Amino acid sequence: MTRIACLLLTNELQAHAALLQVALAHSPRVEDAGAGCIYLDASGLQSLFGDDARLAERLRDAAFAVGLAIRVGVAASRLGALAAARLGAGVTVVEPGGDAASLATAPLALLTLSEPLATRLSRWGLRTLGELAALPTAGLFERAGAEGVQAQRLARGEDPRPLASWRPVPAFEESVECEWGLETLEPVVERLSELATQLCGRLGARGLAADGFEWVCRLAGGCAHEGALTPAVPLTDAAAVTGLLRLALEARPPRGIVEGLTLRARPTRAGAVQESLTDPSRPSPRFLAATMNRLVALVGSDRIGAPALLDSHRPDAVGLGAYASPSPRRGEGRVRAPVLALRRLRPPAPAAVTLASGRPVAMRSSRLAGRIVAGVGPWRSSGEWWTTQPWLQDEWDVELADGTLCRLAHDGSAWHIAGVYD
Repeated sequence: MTRIACLLLTNELQAHAALLQVALAHSPRVEDAGAGCIYLDASGLQSLFGDDARLAERLRDAAFAVGLAIRVGVAASRLGALAAARLGAGVTVVEPGGDAASLATAPLALLTLSEPLATRLSRWGLRTLGELAALPTAGLFERAGAEGVQAQRLARGEDPRPLASWRPVPAFEESVECEWGLETLEPVVERLSELATQLCGRLGARGLAADGFEWVCRLAGGCAHEGALTPAVPLTDAAAVTGLLRLALEARPPRGIVEGLTLRARPTRAGAVQESLTDPSRPSPRFLAATMNRLVALVGSDRIGAPALLDSHRPDAVGLGAYASPSPRRGEGRVRAPVLALRRLRPPAPAAVTLASGRPVAMRSSRLAGRIVAGVGPWRSSGEWWTTQPWLQDEWDVELADGTLCRLAHDGSAWHIAGVYD
């Protein structure tokens, strides 16, 4: 018989790690659900702690002993235990076989649903788990697919999935003491190279890579020299990591005798260099990382990065942000509907536009020229009027006689071509 206990912090600002230790002290199988919520396997613990009610009280008292106020729910499923803990007071135990009845009046918001499914269920007028559980399964599958059926099973207290056992996150950190002290940069880089080799070996053995490194140089007199770097791509190549560390330390060397070194790596799952035979070849991560860091040394870190949209309606409001790991591809094998993309011109191309009754009827520029056969607009946009450089412009989407689609913009004094549609 499956029994699951849910430990829920009444104040999520409290120590989540301490709650995790309370759960691990009572059960060998614990799942960390995040946000102050812990599940533990309560099956077979009767001989140690008594029945479900006594176990729940013991968990609450153990948490209180370390300064945590929690609510405890025990049921046959995760959702049943979560509802008991969240909607109950203190300790709540759902008797075996009673999950469906206890969940009937619980709000639908207890389920973690995708936005489309949550919107659909809301439009159907569903508010409780009991209403979802009462729907015909066949009809629900036709309208909401497998996700809808899975949500219905959870609402009925059916959750055959075993708990995902918590495992401590391995610390990828290596340290070395320099008994005689290092006064020049070269021996510091050599010792960091040794640490990088050890870290990369541990990462590679687990199928991981590092998307960030931090180092600490402990200096004579008790001071510390710290630094960090983020490679353009995750790395497991010790030689590449050593090259990046050398460049970073040459740009900002430690000021003193180094008596100890610590190197930390931030682990991440790294995708294959080439995902399929049809993908274009990619540059070597080692050479790419070295090139990017040389560019940083030349122009500064604030001038290197990935394009990022700024929080503004101003056209071309783009800045530079940190590089992000590529997301897994979705939708492979599906036929995608064609879309119309606007290729913006940077800078916009000046144009001479002829108007008739306030609407553009012809245009001429160094890039495009012709009679305008159709057009929609204007759309007026403005912003940043509270600054010293406010902006305002009217935009038109027009079609030329040769079929070219483009966007015209007028900023109050001159016309220009803002972009061309592909």
